[in-house]
Amino acid sequence: MNAALTAEEQARLAAVLRPGEQCLWQGKGSTAHAAAPSAGLLARLFGKKPQTGGPETLYAITAKRVLAIPPQGEPQEWFLMLGLIQGVEEQPDASGSIIFDYEEQNGQKVPRGITGVPQVARVKNLLADAIDAAYNASPWSV
Repeated sequence: MNAALTAEEQARLAAVLRPGEQCLWQGKGSTAHAAAPSAGLLARLFGKKPQTGGPETLYAITAKRVLAIPPQGEPQEWFLMLGLIQGVEEQPDASGSIIFDYEEQNGQKVPRGITGVPQVARVKNLLADAIDAAYNASPWSV
């Protein structure tokens, strides 16, 4: 289920992984949602460039965190914890977005997470399993 990454994309991903950290899943944000009225704004907010054929935002799920690596700027990370997944938006083609949190911009709540994910339901299930495993491995889990 891992997306094929170019050598440049593999280098971008490797640069943010910690020593010994491996990906459970990796992918790229697609531009398939450009037809939706707010998709352009959401794409920019999620760190994606418009359809230019240039570098895309990379996403990765590891055993401890989720990474969003934009072509420019700082990567974002979310640590795996119960309640991380706030919502899933699935499109008719089975792609979609996994929402982790919201930030306020210009008086509006804007979702943050990973978007344009192929087979979003499968990725969400993999992420939920990784969260369960991380929680169960925690010394603080009951």
